[in-house]
Amino acid sequence: MIPELIMAGKLVLAAVMGGVVGWEREVHERPAGLRTHVLVCMGSALITLVSVSFQYPQDPSRIAAQIVSGIGFLGAGTILRQGNIVRGLTTAASLWTVAGIGMAVAIGGSFAFLAVFATLIVFLTLSTMSRFEYVLGMKNLRDLMMEIPAGNLQSLTSVLRILMEHGLTIRTIRMEESPTHDKRIVRMKVSVPRRSSERAVSMVLAEQPDVSRFEWT
Repeated sequence: MIPELIMAGKLVLAAVMGGVVGWEREVHERPAGLRTHVLVCMGSALITLVSVSFQYPQDPSRIAAQIVSGIGFLGAGTILRQGNIVRGLTTAASLWTVAGIGMAVAIGGSFAFLAVFATLIVFLTLSTMSRFEYVLGMKNLRDLMMEIPAGNLQSLTSVLRILMEHGLTIRTIRMEESPTHDKRIVRMKVSVPRRSSERAVSMVLAEQPDVSRFEWT
């Protein structure tokens, strides 16, 4: 029973490591979250365990090798294109990476330690790299205030779509009622990539009939 317990322990460890990465994706509401990463990591470990059980003349690497290419189809499902902006590449990469982590856990030994270390690197990369992007000037964190008609959520949806199409990421959003009660004041904190121009976004916002006023701070 000892080998079976060891293999079961490897599956549990792979699920935990996939869960660590998936939790970070879930918190940020990415297309693939906790459950997807857990299943990918544990499934990769299971497939690898089955694969390495084959003996000569069977090639033990044949099944495990298909994980690397097969996970690409799953990752492709998380990638979305909006105009000239492509989203979901980071989540697709995290799925591909946790598949490798699951394979390393299944092999065991020094590879299991490598899997733990890789999980730590992936989690830190996903959770802290955005802060370095601001420090390095790759992104600017700005406050955007807009006025839209009260009770017209469709106007807000349209504006948010425009911002995302220009590569902006909405960090926080807060709505207030205007003193006259006929408008909503929307205050957002957005990250603006270096490749996006605030002037171009402002020109598009100025053309929106439902945006009576907006201001960058």
